[in-house]
Amino acid sequence: MRAVAVPTMVVTALMAASCGGGDEPSGPVTQPSSPAVTAEDCVVRLHGKSESGAPTQLDGDVARVAPNGNQRDGNGYKWIYFPDEEYAVARGIVTDAIAQFGCERIVLGGFSNGAAFAAKLYCSGDDLGATIVGVVIDDPVPDNGAAGCAPLQEAPVTLFWTGALTATAQPGWDCDDGGWICEGGTTVGVEQFAADLGTTITPSPFTEHIANVDAPEWTAFD
Repeated sequence: MRAVAVPTMVVTALMAASCGGGDEPSGPVTQPSSPAVTAEDCVVRLHGKSESGAPTQLDGDVARVAPNGNQRDGNGYKWIYFPDEEYAVARGIVTDAIAQFGCERIVLGGFSNGAAFAAKLYCSGDDLGATIVGVVIDDPVPDNGAAGCAPLQEAPVTLFWTGALTATAQPGWDCDDGGWICEGGTTVGVEQFAADLGTTITPSPFTEHIANVDAPEWTAFD
């Protein structure tokens, strides 16, 4: 994917949509209507705040699975992964999708709010019903969800960082100030978040808060 210049007004809207500041929730949670496809290898991608998933599609032998979050947020959805009751609901959406499409090996990841949830899923030591072969944490909200990271299945973790959130996501920043979803209520900073995950920070090709959807780590099944 080629990096493109995005006007400041658009960047601000993207950050508000993916991290917080979306419209008031409306309507029930529904999942994308997907064709009856199955695949051994699946990319499980979790969207950002106020965004939506997509119907599962086959890309060669790989299924791209993108469920909707567990709560509505304006015209899209969001992932609420704390406290434990909400985590169980959000986790159930992901494990149901993995089971529905017969995924045996998965690359698990997400963008922004979805990236923070993907980190929590990986670090919580849960059996997601498939072998995790890679984890992609793309421009996350760096919260406390990865603290004490103890994965049941250890896998390579790539943390992409655009730098667009650096000014606000400093350690101790109050997430309520931006309407962000953060476990623990404050951010820990990307350096601590990376350390919790046991990985390093990989610069994104973007400097705006934009998902790195074409990163090769998304399909690293070999």
